[in-house]
Amino acid sequence: MAVARALDGRLLATALLVCACFGSIHAYGVLLAPLELWLGTGRAAACLGYSAAVLALTAGVYVNGRLPGSVSDRTRLVACGVIAAGGLTGAALWPGLASLVIGFGLAYGLANGAAYGLALGIAARSMPGREATAMGIATAAYGLGAVLFAQVFDIVIVLLTMNWLLLLWAALLLFACLVGAVLAGPASAVLRQSVPEQTAARSAGVVPLWAAYLLGAFGGLMVLAHAPGIAAGLSGPTASAGLASGVVSGGSVVGGYLGGVLAERLSRRWSIALPLVVQSAAVMALLTVSALSLVISALGVIGLCYGALISAVPAVVRQTWGDGGFADAYGKVFTAWGIAGLAGPAAAGFLFDLTDHYVLALVAACALSLAGAVLTLCFRD
Repeated sequence: MAVARALDGRLLATALLVCACFGSIHAYGVLLAPLELWLGTGRAAACLGYSAAVLALTAGVYVNGRLPGSVSDRTRLVACGVIAAGGLTGAALWPGLASLVIGFGLAYGLANGAAYGLALGIAARSMPGREATAMGIATAAYGLGAVLFAQVFDIVIVLLTMNWLLLLWAALLLFACLVGAVLAGPASAVLRQSVPEQTAARSAGVVPLWAAYLLGAFGGLMVLAHAPGIAAGLSGPTASAGLASGVVSGGSVVGGYLGGVLAERLSRRWSIALPLVVQSAAVMALLTVSALSLVISALGVIGLCYGALISAVPAVVRQTWGDGGFADAYGKVFTAWGIAGLAGPAAAGFLFDLTDHYVLALVAACALSLAGAVLTLCFRD
């Protein structure tokens, strides 16, 4: 029994390496201004690359779940590296808005989603008996990658042209996937070939979990995507945008780990409902405070709860559908995040433009988070 529960360091290292490197996609915001100058476009056009990436990333998680179980993790990782590197290389060698959308957005986004979904499954198998914690660590590594690469890109873009940055980015992703493929081994996808018997019986459970994830992520992203603006609106124009973004990002990374821990110690219902209850309370607190320290603290708590949510959901999916059904079920549930990622920030922006403040957006975010928690508590454990 002790051998069966031993940590597989090679698999965990694979998951962490892949998540940290592919988390770089969410550092895109640092490159917006340089991309505008490089392509000669406006801010809205430059944002199309990331919007396309969110859609493709969602599709990538889904596609990974639909691939036959006979396709090994090694093959999947190599394919992700080649597609991601090819997309970024194309965007670098043929500059233009279309190349950015196709190369970065669609190609890298698709590979990113597939690699992320695959890495979560690999992480779970690396720690038998503590699968949820392992998935939380991998989720935290993905968020940490976004934070670290934002700092790296901010420095490197001053030293290199955008072409060279994209080429080096491509080389790094390919290298990470090749190293991960060596560490993962050729036969690590065997467990996915047989789906647990309870999968069919519990297939209907995808819908309520999907809906709860949509509501919670939608509410969280309405706030987090506008954290600097909310801090300035509540505490005055002197509020530091960098501080707000940094606290939110740090909270999300810590929450990613805590979500996995919660999924091991609480019931499936409460591991998702608790972050959403706390998230709704923190959003409500923003409606009543103005001191910068309190506003930043509340934003940090919301970031932590969002990180816990996106970590707990895949853990719950695996607990419910098992290793054999995880990739397929999570691919379906993850589409909720794709919708929230596109529509949540836009909805908050629309409500701000409509009212010239964030009060209505915060009320909506609070209501959505609470609704997600209530729906989650209706689950059967």
